[in-house]
Amino acid sequence: MNGTLLITVNVHGIGPEAASMPEAELFGRDAHGRYTYRIGLARVLDALRAYGLPATFFWPAMEAEKLPRLVDRCLRDGHEIASHGRAFEDHAQLAPDEEASLIGEAHEVLRRLSGVAPRGFRAPTGTLSQNTIPILQALGYRYDSSFLDDDSPYPLTAHGGDGMIELPISEALTDATHFRRRVTQDRAEELMREELSALLAVDGYACLTFHPRADIGVGRAARLPLIERLARLAEEQGARPALCGRFAEQIHIAGTANTIENAGD
Repeated sequence: MNGTLLITVNVHGIGPEAASMPEAELFGRDAHGRYTYRIGLARVLDALRAYGLPATFFWPAMEAEKLPRLVDRCLRDGHEIASHGRAFEDHAQLAPDEEASLIGEAHEVLRRLSGVAPRGFRAPTGTLSQNTIPILQALGYRYDSSFLDDDSPYPLTAHGGDGMIELPISEALTDATHFRRRVTQDRAEELMREELSALLAVDGYACLTFHPRADIGVGRAARLPLIERLARLAEEQGARPALCGRFAEQIHIAGTANTIENAGD
């Protein structure tokens, strides 16, 4: 059985906390995100290089501006740069003109820093408005990866995204889901392995989501091997790792979001 594994990284530094309080006040427990800047993200990149795994990095514009050298490294290592909004705004609460402006601003920041216009988007807080997909479509985006409403990719035409594909995520395949609940590393891995095996067996598609933070992510040295072990488990089930943009384009060319076998080859 052939299948596709998407490995994605949400580049969260102090952005989630800075969205609701002044950055200068982020100390102690409120500054877990600084681990991303100091060592977490570089460590994730080192691990992906060592494991020979391609990944799609969803960058908030405010985080990208803080770490331009790591944006560049993502590209040099063969990874994909995608948009994760501007600065962790809740898109469901934005007026149409404001949302269009913020998405456009984030788009231009990533284009300027990477030299390539992003073609994928993931909502920074997991929420979108009815205007989000049409705004992205007008900017030339080919896929979104924010929804939890399906196990397999599907077209976004009904949501105003003609030519766009949704690459759904899974809470159970997201590191933060488990580490936020303070489960042990062994238990987190067990739960992710169960979900990964089940999804690949049924749909031949799975999307892993990691964070480089110290608290809810895999940035710590003891957690990093989880990435490789899950990727190897997927490989044993015949799934190959793919970049989100390339996979979405192949689905689009195939003409149907239901035909995903071999799309990741």
